[in-house]
Amino acid sequence: MIYQILREAWISISAYKMRTFLTMLGIVIGVASVVLMVAAGQTVQNEITKTFDSMGTNLIILGPAETVSGGVRGGRGRPSITFKDVEALKELKDVETTSYVVNTAVQAVYGSNNYGVSVYGTNPDYLAVGNWEIDTGIPFTEKDVKAGKPYIIIGQTVIDELFGLQNPIGKVLRLKGQPFTVIGTLKSKGDNLMGQDQDNIIMMPATTLRQRLRGSPRPNYTDMAFVKVTEEDKMESVAKRIEYLLRSRHYLKEGTPNDFSINLMTEMVEKVRNVGFILSLLLSAIASISLVVGSIGIMNMMLVSVTERTREIGTRKALGAPNRWIMFQFLAESIIISFMGSFVGMILGVVLSQIAGHILNKQVPISMWSVVISASVAILVGVISGIMPARKAMKLDPIEALRYQ
Repeated sequence: MIYQILREAWISISAYKMRTFLTMLGIVIGVASVVLMVAAGQTVQNEITKTFDSMGTNLIILGPAETVSGGVRGGRGRPSITFKDVEALKELKDVETTSYVVNTAVQAVYGSNNYGVSVYGTNPDYLAVGNWEIDTGIPFTEKDVKAGKPYIIIGQTVIDELFGLQNPIGKVLRLKGQPFTVIGTLKSKGDNLMGQDQDNIIMMPATTLRQRLRGSPRPNYTDMAFVKVTEEDKMESVAKRIEYLLRSRHYLKEGTPNDFSINLMTEMVEKVRNVGFILSLLLSAIASISLVVGSIGIMNMMLVSVTERTREIGTRKALGAPNRWIMFQFLAESIIISFMGSFVGMILGVVLSQIAGHILNKQVPISMWSVVISASVAILVGVISGIMPARKAMKLDPIEALRYQ
C-alpha cells in the first residue's frame, strides 16, 4: 500500500516538473537559510570559546572601582591595587598565581620601520595568567623587574611589521627614543572578540615601563590585576577571599564601598555566550520566514492539483478507492516535495557555509543540527502544507467529481 501510494505520488509530481521545481525552490531557500544561520551561530559560539580559552576562563580580573557622583556612574576611578597587593593575593587558598598590567601605547621603531604597538608592563607570571607561550628566546625574570632592565618580549604582529624575515632576538627596538633589547617572542593568538589584534603587543618589566615610558604620581599601583584560580568551580569562593583581603589591606571600614572591582571571567563568558545564543536564535527565526513562504507555496500547488485532478479523484472513488488512500496520496506528494527541497537546501547551506568560512578564514562546523533541521522541516512542512488539500480531495463527492469539467 505504502509503496503504491509513493509510486503514484512520484508519477504525479514528475508530470509537472517545472511547477514542482518552483514550488520546491521556496523550501530549498528556507532550509539553506536556516542551516547557514545555525552554522553562523555555532561559529560565533566557537570563536567566543576559543578567545576565552586563550585567556583562561579560571581568571579573576581586578581593577579600579566605578566612580559614582549624585547616583550617576562616571566610569573607572583611579588605580587602587598595588604591586604588593598582587603579591599578597598569591598566598590565598586555591590561587594558582597572580599578575598585573600597566599599559601604554607607543610607536615602535626599528631601522627605517615603525609601527604603533600596545606595551604591557608586567611581571613574569603574566605569561601563565594570560596563557601566553614563548615562541623563541626567553622571558624576563623577577630580578629584571626589580632592576628595571630594558628587556622586551614581542608578539608576532610586531615581528612581521618591523623585522620581516629577520630573527628579532638580540635586536634593539626604540620606544619613545629609548632602546630596548628583544629577548623573546610570543606565539600567535590572533584577534580577540572585538577584532583587536592580540599579537600587536610588547611586554616588559613594569618598573621599566614606569621609569622609561610612562611616569605616574602613583608608581606602585597597577592598571589591572589578575588572579588565576586552580579550578573554575572555586572562582566565587576565591573572589570572596580576595575582597576580604583587599578591604583589610586598604583599611576600608564596614559600610564603606570597595575601592576596587572584581570580575569573574566565568560570568563574562556566560554573558557573551548568552548574547551569541540569542543572536543565533534571532537570525534563525528571521531565516525561518522563508520556510513559511515555501510551505504556503506547497499548499497552493497542492490545492491547484486537487482542482485539476477532480475527475481523477472521482474515478478512483467510483472504483472503490478508500478516502484514506486519496488523502495519503496527496499528503505523500506534499511530503516528497518538501523532503527533496529540504535535502537540497541542507546540502546548499552546508556548502555555502564552508565557502564563507574559507573566505573569512574561520572554522565553520558541520553540525548534525543541519540534518535534524532538514528532516524535521521536510516532515513538518510537508504534513502541514498537504493536510488541507488532502482533506479537500478526500471529501469530494464522487458523483460531483465525475461531472466536473
